[in-house]
Amino acid sequence: MAFNKAVIRSIALVAASAASFASANTVQGLSPAAAADLLFQLESLQQEVQQLRGLVEEQEYELKKMKTRQRDRYIDLDKRISLIMSSSQAPQAQVASVSQTESQPQQESGSISVASAPINSAGSDIGSASSDAMETTPVVAITEPSDEAKGAYKAAYALIREKKFEEAAQAFDDFVLVYPSNTLTGNAHYWLGELKLVLGKPEEALNEFNMVVTQFPNHSKVADATYKLGIVNDQLGNKEEAKQFLQKVVSQFSGTNSATLAAGYLNNME
Repeated sequence: MAFNKAVIRSIALVAASAASFASANTVQGLSPAAAADLLFQLESLQQEVQQLRGLVEEQEYELKKMKTRQRDRYIDLDKRISLIMSSSQAPQAQVASVSQTESQPQQESGSISVASAPINSAGSDIGSASSDAMETTPVVAITEPSDEAKGAYKAAYALIREKKFEEAAQAFDDFVLVYPSNTLTGNAHYWLGELKLVLGKPEEALNEFNMVVTQFPNHSKVADATYKLGIVNDQLGNKEEAKQFLQKVVSQFSGTNSATLAAGYLNNME
C-alpha cells in the first residue's frame, strides 16, 4: 500500500515537472507539434495517476473489509467461549451428584459460525444419521463412575474454566475412551461437542452431540444436544435435517429452555 502511494507521488511529480517543462518551452517558442505531443504525454500521465489512485482506494477498501471480518471472527469466538462458561454448573457439583442432571441449556444467539475453519456440507451424512437415531436405546449399560473417573472428569472440566480448550478437548477425548459408559460420559460428550465448535470442527461437534442423543437418550443434556444438532446442521447447509431436530426439541421437550430456543430459531429460518 505504501509502495503504491509512493509510485503515485512519483508519477504526479513527473507530471508536474512535465507541465512546467511544457509551459517553459512553449514560452521559449517550442514548435506547435512538439508542444502538442508533450501535452498529450502529460494528459496520459495524469490519467495513469487517477487510475492508480483508484486501485489504491480499492485495496484500502478490501483491507478494511478483511480487518472487519477478522475482528468479527474474534468476537464470535469470544462469544461462544463466554456461552460455554456461563451455561455450566460447577464441576464439583456435577461430580458430587454423579447423576445425569446438569445445567440448563445455554442461551444461543441464534446462529453458529466458526472462526478458525469454514463450515461446509461435509456434515450432512452425520446430520441425517443422527436424526434417524434419536429413538434408539443405549447400546451399553450405564454405570456409576469410580473415584478415578470423577477425578478425570473434574480435571478435564477445569481446563474449560481455564480456557485451555485444546487441552480440554484432549482430556475429554481420553475420558470417553477410558470411561465409555458411566453417568458422566454423556456430559463429557456434550462438552466435547461444545469444544469442537469453539475449535472450528463442526462435523466432529455433530458426532459428539449425536453420541449424547443416541447413547444416552435419558440424559438431561439430550434436549441441549438435539438443539445443537439442529443449529449446526443449519450452518452446514443441511436445512431439512436442521428443521427435523429443532421440531423434535419443540415437540419432545416442550416447556424447556431448549424448546424455546428451538422455536425461535425455527421462526428465523422461515
